[in-house]
Amino acid sequence: MNGTWVAAQAPKPMRQAEEDVQITTRILFVLDASGSMAARWQENSRWEVATRLLTNIMDTLANRERVEVALRVYGHQTSRDGGDCKDTKLEVPFGKESAQRIKQRLKSVKPLGNTPIAYSLSQSASDFPQDPFGRNILILITDGLENCNGDPCQVSYQLQKQHIFLKPFVIGLGLDASMRDAFNCVGTYYDAEQEAAFNRALSMVVAQALNSTTVQVDLLDQFLLPTETNVAMTFYDSELGIDRYNFLHTLNSRKVSDTLLLDPANIYDLVIHTNPEIKKERIRLQPGKHNVIKVNSPQGALELLVTGVSGYRNLRATVRDARTGELVGIHEFNTQKRYLTGTYDIEVLTTPIMRFNEVKIEQGKVARIQIPQPGQVNIASNTEGFGAIFSTAGPRLEKVHDLGANLTNETVVLQPGNYKVIYRSKNSSRAIFTIEKEFTVSSGGIITVRF
Repeated sequence: MNGTWVAAQAPKPMRQAEEDVQITTRILFVLDASGSMAARWQENSRWEVATRLLTNIMDTLANRERVEVALRVYGHQTSRDGGDCKDTKLEVPFGKESAQRIKQRLKSVKPLGNTPIAYSLSQSASDFPQDPFGRNILILITDGLENCNGDPCQVSYQLQKQHIFLKPFVIGLGLDASMRDAFNCVGTYYDAEQEAAFNRALSMVVAQALNSTTVQVDLLDQFLLPTETNVAMTFYDSELGIDRYNFLHTLNSRKVSDTLLLDPANIYDLVIHTNPEIKKERIRLQPGKHNVIKVNSPQGALELLVTGVSGYRNLRATVRDARTGELVGIHEFNTQKRYLTGTYDIEVLTTPIMRFNEVKIEQGKVARIQIPQPGQVNIASNTEGFGAIFSTAGPRLEKVHDLGANLTNETVVLQPGNYKVIYRSKNSSRAIFTIEKEFTVSSGGIITVRF
């Protein structure tokens, strides 16, 4: 069955209330203190170089506003001969004066044991305080691979997926090429073959951790103006496939898209959850700068209505792209929902099904489809039987409903129109005893067909 639809002006979207949020950046240094860190590295040991440069960085971080630091060390409590693969400890937690306490603690720690990187990463999950607006950074400094049968890559992946911290930074001290490849899956890797390179890498990593990389997503209407809003959007990690950030797009009091803080270390796939969704892949952000992402997303609305009181329960319609036939979504009746501008085929799951082809959704307008109130037919029989209801609207019968097995009494909600029921009693053993009855359903009407 087909129907008609009309267009009307859409109401202006509501603006979300703005809320100023103070974001704290927390940097957790995870430092390798395994026995190999005592090895000679140019004029000093790797441990001496690492602790000296880390101490210098603490002076830089000590007085930064809304920046907190903490220190976790592994491999420093038992000797390698002890085989301790849980040798890791949060030596200095996040808090006031933590930079100064890290400097003091580094003076007394000595490299001794194993390299439980995966276990240390897993334990670091509880090092960060619960802060929904916090920006958690982990910097791993190591000179060797995991030697406790753990999987640092998998642990890092899971913690990133749980949003415990952003993509980690890894600084490798004097690692050969095979070792470097093993850390690429843990985080963004920086190689430090010499002390000067380590100093540059550490300074660069800290600078990236401190720099605020901002993003503005402009949702453009058909006039290429950023007026669309109130749409959910997700930034996925292009490489890991996990969702990094989820936002509901907002225009601020100046009608400008809100500014977002994102980690520039990742490559992102952006999904705008319009109907249908819009995807932009492989987005690279410029660190320390304001990035603007423009997305063409002009929208209108579709409203589905039933005249009078509906006898249906949870009446819905399928919405498909008229060009491709792809399913866009399921739309409940007596609701209004936004769609990208274009043409859609609507299939209303009434009995019989009603179809509205090439419904046009226009910028800022509402396409309204209204269907008549259904009626009801009560099929009643003194004996159990079998049957089906057919529409007689077309040149051929169209089956619209199978009656329940072992039928004695059944009520069916139908759209207004002319119908025929074909029925046979269960006790009748031959097809010639089939009974046909025609009936008409009117809007809001109730009739009974008896056998």
